[in-house]
Amino acid sequence: MNKKSSSMFLKIIGVLFIIFMGLFIANISGYYESRIRNKVIITENGIKEFENKIKNGEEIDINSFFKSKEVDYSSPISRLGDHLTDNLLVVISKGGKFIKDIIKSLF
Repeated sequence: MNKKSSSMFLKIIGVLFIIFMGLFIANISGYYESRIRNKVIITENGIKEFENKIKNGEEIDINSFFKSKEVDYSSPISRLGDHLTDNLLVVISKGGKFIKDIIKSLF
């Protein structure tokens, strides 16, 4: 391998590592969990509204409870990045355990 191709390889690995770390931090910081929690809150509010309408004897239109007012800003690339991050985390965890077991067997 000459220096030019080696340098390009290291740059690509560096960029991929930076992307990985960004997605990993977003995952750990709870960004995705907060989005899921917001959806649960919206669902709980819809259930309470539905129950109140039943108690008051109002007419119920089931379609009014399924309208999502939340905009989904995810893209196929961000979903792919999150999926890759989750898989890499599993691989890194198993690899770390494997290396730990090897070191433990040596000593």
